[in-house]
Amino acid sequence: MNMNQAEITERGPGRMLEILDEVMAQSSALHHSLLENQAAMLAALSVLNGNAPLPQAPLPEQAPLFTRRQLEEFASGSVAACFGPDYAILDQRKTPRIPNGRLLLIDRVVAISGERRNPQPPAAITSQVDIPADAWYLREEGYPQVPLAVLMEMALQPCGILSAYLGTSLVIPPENNLFRNLDGNLRFADLPDLRGKTVTNTAQLTRAFSSGGLTIQAYSFALSVDGQTFLSGESSFGYFTPATMEKQSGLDGQEKRAMLIENTDVPLTFRPLGTSTVGGERGLLDLVDQTWFDPAGGRFAKGVILGQKDLQADEWFYSNHFYQDPVMPGSLGVEAIARSLWKYLRREFPQIDPAATRLSFAGNEALSWKYRGQVLPRNQRTYFEIHIKDIDRSGPTPVIRADADFWVDGLRIYAIENLNMTLKESSK
Repeated sequence: MNMNQAEITERGPGRMLEILDEVMAQSSALHHSLLENQAAMLAALSVLNGNAPLPQAPLPEQAPLFTRRQLEEFASGSVAACFGPDYAILDQRKTPRIPNGRLLLIDRVVAISGERRNPQPPAAITSQVDIPADAWYLREEGYPQVPLAVLMEMALQPCGILSAYLGTSLVIPPENNLFRNLDGNLRFADLPDLRGKTVTNTAQLTRAFSSGGLTIQAYSFALSVDGQTFLSGESSFGYFTPATMEKQSGLDGQEKRAMLIENTDVPLTFRPLGTSTVGGERGLLDLVDQTWFDPAGGRFAKGVILGQKDLQADEWFYSNHFYQDPVMPGSLGVEAIARSLWKYLRREFPQIDPAATRLSFAGNEALSWKYRGQVLPRNQRTYFEIHIKDIDRSGPTPVIRADADFWVDGLRIYAIENLNMTLKESSK
């Protein structure tokens, strides 16, 4: 990629991220076109075959190249114990890791390719994760589906492994030791019942460039079960110095976006949606203290939900994400929003029986996110707004679609678009 070095030096990391936004938008449009063409081709072949579905052959069983134990070493132990002695220098300094403990959502790597010490395409990884019927995230009270945060982590974590395998941290300046997800998108087919299944992720490094002291990598990926793809998307990541992350000013720069909760009319116009038990037993994914709603408010005048949480320095996720670099996963911010939207859906449609329904995130547009900040142990409060775009009440089950924004200590750091929820009859 050609960039004006003087311009990047003058304007700093912000210009690099602006260019990245343009590239991601162009790439997403191309990716969507390819998916539509593929779907049309499959539909035509299906007609020729008498409308019989075309099964995809599942991947044959393969001996893992990296086991769960080796991945755990990379997550919070010795990098060299996972990738080999060439990486021993990384055990002597702070280096990017993948999540550990309950947030490590990869069990094995069965294929990997790419030239080490040359983190450029072509490079690819195939990994797998087993979903026990009693997985901790399935025992959580929430909506009737594998949590969105878990699906995001399953999709994104192999990208971090591939980047490390390629030796990115061996060839970039050692002070660039913070690896952060910047943005991405997901497209869903109807989610199958994943309990007791093995999910396979195939991911590819599609673009990589460095300039102005930053290194940016972009990936595409797809999750499948029993040979059928149910999620695909792409996402970009960056390697940053701690000093650069300290200077981040969120999504709005100098023009801070006001929060609705600052409006003195909020207590009069909003109604409580839910309150978590303070100090009581809470699920790990119960990430909101209070929520309120206005059924006629918001950016689209179709409803708005507000939520906030007072943070503790010892929140459970800091130790799992990451070793020597505690930061809240962006996916958990998205999860807090998804669970609050589910609460609103339950309130609007009290006849819903969660035991007899399943939740689909599939929609006409990709779920997309942009992260321009982080939640650290020193932060005190998170807050979000969910602006409802559509509620379709015409069918037998409701469909809701929304955009959302997420703040930490008054700074807007996440933007989420096209969060779609559709309730369908359960097959169980």
